[in-house]
Amino acid sequence: MPAGGIVMTPDQIAAILAAGRQQAAAAPMPVPPQWSTDAFGPGRPLPPAPINQVRPDTGRAEPRLWEYPQATNLQIDSRIHVPWRILQEAADIFLIRECIESRKAVCQLDYAVIVDPGAVAREAAATGGAKKDIESALRDQYKAQISAATDWLACPDRQNNLTWPKWTSLLMENSLVFDAGVVYPRYSYGGDCIAWRIIDGKTIKPLLDEDGAIPMPPWPAYQQILYGFPRSEFTATPDVDASGKIIYGQDGRPKVSGFPSDTLMYERRVLRSKTPYGMSDVEIALLSVMLWMRRFGWMMGEYDQASMPATLVETDNAIAWDVTQWEVWLHALNDQLAGSTAERLKLRLMPPGTHVVQAAGIPEQYRPDYDLFLVKLVCGALKTPASEIGFTETGALGASFHEGDEDILYRRARIPDAQWLSGIATRLAQRHIGMPSALKVTILGLESEDEAAADAVALQQVQSGRITLNEDRARLGLTPYDFDEADMPQLMTPRGIVFIEGASSKAPPGTLIGPEMLPPGGGAPVAGTVSANGREVPIDQGGDDDEDGAQGGKPAAAPTAKAEAAAYRSWARKPGRGRQFECVTLTKATAPPDMAADPRVLFKAGDGDPKALAGRGLAGTGTRR
Repeated sequence: MPAGGIVMTPDQIAAILAAGRQQAAAAPMPVPPQWSTDAFGPGRPLPPAPINQVRPDTGRAEPRLWEYPQATNLQIDSRIHVPWRILQEAADIFLIRECIESRKAVCQLDYAVIVDPGAVAREAAATGGAKKDIESALRDQYKAQISAATDWLACPDRQNNLTWPKWTSLLMENSLVFDAGVVYPRYSYGGDCIAWRIIDGKTIKPLLDEDGAIPMPPWPAYQQILYGFPRSEFTATPDVDASGKIIYGQDGRPKVSGFPSDTLMYERRVLRSKTPYGMSDVEIALLSVMLWMRRFGWMMGEYDQASMPATLVETDNAIAWDVTQWEVWLHALNDQLAGSTAERLKLRLMPPGTHVVQAAGIPEQYRPDYDLFLVKLVCGALKTPASEIGFTETGALGASFHEGDEDILYRRARIPDAQWLSGIATRLAQRHIGMPSALKVTILGLESEDEAAADAVALQQVQSGRITLNEDRARLGLTPYDFDEADMPQLMTPRGIVFIEGASSKAPPGTLIGPEMLPPGGGAPVAGTVSANGREVPIDQGGDDDEDGAQGGKPAAAPTAKAEAAAYRSWARKPGRGRQFECVTLTKATAPPDMAADPRVLFKAGDGDPKALAGRGLAGTGTRR
């Protein structure tokens, strides 16, 4: 024994170990006394007995995310889940495979690295700046990073020659079959990320901490199970702070405790509280495809091993053959008829007392409607319309059926798949190749089903002066117009376009400014009009307005007689004119005959009715001239 050593019995050692494993009791929360004293009350709850560590600040344990199986990290099989082998074999059934390949069509679309609209909106809300200016500034600031990330994404795994379409296709395969999109960022010895490798999702086992959550670095979060035993383990994500934000090092890369080559990305699309595993589309379609396979196998058996003959022979009491005699006769008859259509069409003599009976068929068993129904069940679970893989309904060709299916395909599959792929590529680029958080990866070539509605809203905003033409073109990613009017707010009226810019200098406040009018036969445009007290009055566009509405101290220029006559005819062609047409230049003597004979025309040049009612004033009553 060394100096100071203590001799202990096995029982004493076991007691010390048991005391170390014993959890501290939780401090129960206070409860109202009436819970246990009132008649028919709820009763005092049982004091909690925590199984997790007790927090030293509260004296109580934090909740577990779910009731996971005991020692779940020790289990390396999938006894409580659908076996991986079943999902992999089901994915190769031609009906499911057709749906999977249809879903993977999104991988053939191109990508782009753009400024994140969410980052632009947050910056605009914080600073009060215009989104267009903020987006342009960010694009100029991160021009080099956009180019570098775009070049990297062209071939995320150069060693295996996985270009963007191939890389995303393999990632989608793991997601659709296993709901386990696993990416291993492979680093060089110098600390540079050189590839994003796609790992077979069925080989990765998620680990849990004592709360049932994903262990945070530096603790292992995933293990790879190969040949029935764990062969390697990885952490979940780079280091994060208390708010969940990624911690970056001095080199601008995300900080990882330990080695960056220990990290792994494990993405699920269906999250369930009872398991750390997802639920793939193939697993969702499993029962439907099993029913379809039974139906398909039955139809194949009708050709290969059918047990119901097309013709039966009935006998009566006139025949008293034994079993041997029946077997000899049946074999002789079937051997003579089998494989020979000519023999089956010849007349045949049957033994006395026999009657030939044609077996009743069941036409419904060969109706295609039920088969199409089963196909729709399988395709629906895989978010693919049956028409997408060639199963069209009768009479659907050329109808709106296909257009509706296209909308369903985009809403349920194309757009969610594109968003999922762009999200993974964005997170990988930000964590492992230094792409700024203000940028994101997006999938090109997809038109949102709400694009028509968005265009209608944008049209109303342009016509009401809330945005300009160039701001709308920036929304669509188009180059701006190079004329000044494209940057001016404008109002679209039934009579034309009115620009808001400089409108206050055209007339006193409270008047309605109309657009310019081009006189018939060409020439300089006639000045716009202002509407005051229900009357349209031409205004000049030169100089500044004074208090009387004149510009530069000069009265407003009157329209020419020809332009006034043309304006009258345009006014007269429109039905429902209740007010008068006022002439400031023409008189009854100089006006065209039809205009002079129209009682609705008011001539103000000296020969009009001096008692004619003017337009209604601000009070809404008529006034005499």
